[in-house]
Amino acid sequence: MRRLLRAAVVMAFTLPFLASAALVASADEGSRGNATASPHIRPPLGVLRHVDAPTASPAPTDAELPELVILVGGYQSCACPDDGTFDTLRERLAALPNTDVVRFGTDPRFPFDTFGSIDASAINLRDHIRSLAPTHSVVHIVTHSMGGVVADRAFAQGLSHEDGVATYVAWSAPHSGSDAARGFVLANSVARGPNPAIHESLLWLRMESESQAVRDLASTRPIPPPKGVVRLDLREANDTLVTPRDARDPGVASRTLGRALEGHGGILDDPEAIDLTFRTITTRAVPPEHRGPLLVQAIEDRSDELGWHVFGAICVLTVLACVYASKTNPIFRIPIVQGLRELLPRATRKPCP
Repeated sequence: MRRLLRAAVVMAFTLPFLASAALVASADEGSRGNATASPHIRPPLGVLRHVDAPTASPAPTDAELPELVILVGGYQSCACPDDGTFDTLRERLAALPNTDVVRFGTDPRFPFDTFGSIDASAINLRDHIRSLAPTHSVVHIVTHSMGGVVADRAFAQGLSHEDGVATYVAWSAPHSGSDAARGFVLANSVARGPNPAIHESLLWLRMESESQAVRDLASTRPIPPPKGVVRLDLREANDTLVTPRDARDPGVASRTLGRALEGHGGILDDPEAIDLTFRTITTRAVPPEHRGPLLVQAIEDRSDELGWHVFGAICVLTVLACVYASKTNPIFRIPIVQGLRELLPRATRKPCP
């Protein structure tokens, strides 16, 4: 009986404590399983570890990009290693830092057929420059002979200062076409086709009578100077292939030089032409004239006099070629001289009464 009373007393004292402990435990379990309880906040990743954000390499500025000099040869030139057209200029340009020198026609994607259509070559030149412009800060163009006409047509086909072109120096360029080409094209038209004698005469001038380039040179006209592009024309006073009439380029600064003995090809090695070209590229401006006015006028007069002699010779040769060509023309049943002899008596014969 005493044991029962003692157990009852112990239970009376311990039950309240057990109940309160159970309530606390159940409350804690409920808070853990309650979906509406406040969520656990995860510390930011930066607190746990340091992460370096990836940084892109900065794009090169225009000052860091190389400059581009593109060389355009003339008729019958070849963009091959053994062609020395621009060797002297290349040696001078080698002193320029961060400069790429490219010969037009070396990239097979943009061919240069010097016998083919000038407009087709001009489009290739334009596209070649545009393909290289994004990787260069500025573009300089240097041409020789017919290459100047190709560059002119490239500007006519949309090439501009917006494509990065800063300077354009033309050596002995027939911007206004070629009187020699016009004469031979006229003679061929009289012959109604290629004539062997005319063809041989053209070969003497290193031209092909059936070349599309020669026909294009016969109809070439100058273009307005491109805006924003520094232009300079250089030619030798004794150039007998590109006369002052052929080289006319209104609105463009020009210099007639008098050092080279052989005018058309001699300009390629003329130190004055090389120096003027180099200074135009490096300063992006036409160099000032350092020669006296009397010397300049004397050189111009000599060039004009020689040019008129050459033009007169071209006219005489054209007439002779036309006379010869007319003999082989199927339209003419008799030689032209014999025809004139027969026509003159008929013109002077009195009518019958």
